[in-house]
Amino acid sequence: MTAPTTFPTKREAMDHIAGVRADRMRGTYRDHRAGLQPFGPYATEWVANGGTRGRLAAKTEALYEDLLIGPLAGFHDRALSAITPADVRTWYARTRKALAKAVKNRPGATGEARLRQAYSLLRTILNAAVKDRLISENPCQIEGAGQVNDPERPYLSPENLAAIVTAMPEKWHLPIRVAFGAHLRIGELEALQRGDYANGALRVERQHIYVRGHGSITPTKTGEARTVVLPPSIAAQVEAYLASTTGFPKSPLFPRRDGLAITGNALSHAWRKAARGVGLGQFHVHDLRHAGLTLAAQAGGTTRELMARAGHRTARAALIYQHAAEERNAVLAGAMDALAASALEATRSSRLEAVIRLEIADA
Repeated sequence: MTAPTTFPTKREAMDHIAGVRADRMRGTYRDHRAGLQPFGPYATEWVANGGTRGRLAAKTEALYEDLLIGPLAGFHDRALSAITPADVRTWYARTRKALAKAVKNRPGATGEARLRQAYSLLRTILNAAVKDRLISENPCQIEGAGQVNDPERPYLSPENLAAIVTAMPEKWHLPIRVAFGAHLRIGELEALQRGDYANGALRVERQHIYVRGHGSITPTKTGEARTVVLPPSIAAQVEAYLASTTGFPKSPLFPRRDGLAITGNALSHAWRKAARGVGLGQFHVHDLRHAGLTLAAQAGGTTRELMARAGHRTARAALIYQHAAEERNAVLAGAMDALAASALEATRSSRLEAVIRLEIADA
C-alpha cells in the first residue's frame, strides 16, 4: 500500500492503514493516486462518451470541445486532484477579464455568457470526477457562477407583431405566423416539410442546425417529436397556401426560389430591417416563440399543455410563460381599475353621502 505522504511515526502510519481498511469496508475508499490523471484527457473522454446523460447534441458537443481548447485550456495538464478552489477562483477572475477584453468592440457583448458556459462545464466534469471517486470534492465553489441571469425578453404583443410582419416582404408573412402559432424554434421552422401539416396541426420532428458553419438536419432539441394544433386562422392560411403551391410531402414547406428551405439568417435579416423600420428594434425574431407561448398561457394553458406545445422536457421553461401571463393579468387588472374607477368611486361617494344624511337625521 502506498500512502499519499510519509509519516513521522509508525503509530501514525498504522492509524492511516486502519482508516483505509475502514473506508474500504464502508465502500468509501478513494485511492489518492486515481486523481493524478490530467484534467484534459479525462474531460475529452467525458465529452466523447456523451457527458452526463451518455448523449450530447451535435451543437452541444461542438460547444464543449471549443470550451476545452479555449477558456479551459489552462487546466488541460493539471492533475484532477491538484485543482483547488483557489485555482478555480483565480481562473474565473482572469478569464472574466480576458473575455471582456476580447469582446470590447462588439456592442452589447460582455463575455459573461461564455464565462458562464465554461464554468458550468468545468463544474460538471469535476462532479463526474467526484462520482468516479477520482477526487473527494468539487473545487468549483463560487456561489452563483454558472447560473443563467439573463434578463427576461420583452413581451412581443400581437399588435407589435402585426406591425413588424406588415413591414416585412409578403413571402415571410406566413412563415412568421406559423412560427408564432406553433411556438417553433427557428431551426424547426426551417426544417418543416409539406407533409408535416395535416388536419389543422403541425408535426414537429426535426430541426436544421449549424455546427461550425455546416448545416444538417437532426431530431428536435429534446430528441422528441410533437404535434401542435395551429390557431384556426393560421391553419386556414396554411391550407390555402398548400392548395395554391405544388411539391412532394418531403419538400420544404417554405422553399426559396431554388427549391431549398428558407434559412434562419435570411428570416432574421428581414425581421431586423422591418422591426427597426417601425421603431420596434428591441424585438428579435426568436421572441416569436416566447410571444406565442405567453399568449397560450394567457389563454389558460396549463404547465403540462405548454410543455407539450413547446417541446419542453421540464416544467421550468413552461413556468416562465405562466409567470409572464400572471404579470399580464396584473396589467389587465390595472386597466380594469382605470376604466371602472370613476364609476365605482361615484357610486361609493353617493352611498357615503346617504349614510351621512341618515346619521344627521337620526341625531
